[in-house]
Amino acid sequence: MLASCGMPVSSLYQDKKVSVISAEKSEWIGGRAGVRGAVYIVKLKKNNNSVITVKAFRAEGNTIPFVQNNSGSTIIIRGNLPYKNGEDTKTADQMQAGVPVENSVPQKLNPKDNWIEYTVQGSQVPYKINISKFTFVVSSEEPAP
Repeated sequence: MLASCGMPVSSLYQDKKVSVISAEKSEWIGGRAGVRGAVYIVKLKKNNNSVITVKAFRAEGNTIPFVQNNSGSTIIIRGNLPYKNGEDTKTADQMQAGVPVENSVPQKLNPKDNWIEYTVQGSQVPYKINISKFTFVVSSEEPAP
């Protein structure tokens, strides 16, 4: 499902240890009213045989809980950010008549605040690599229950 366009990565988004191959974002809607979220998937390429451990992941201004999977020289970081849309969870008797429904999402969105912090085995020195932007991907999966 993930594809890399093969374009060269700017030196800002690579360093001696890792480089960003792709960064994608897709949104999901839950089975309950007002439950929504975003899934972030970042592929990194290790530039040597070091063991890389991701310590922190930030996407669009939010700290994202994540899982790290290693496959050869590729590291895949998958994070999920659920958020609640308060307007969707109100019942009909709680809403004012004639007031348009606005979907406010309590999520910070700062497209320039994207980075991954990691360490290399044998060192406690943290490294940070920036992610230029996330490509929006339409999910073909069923909504979450």
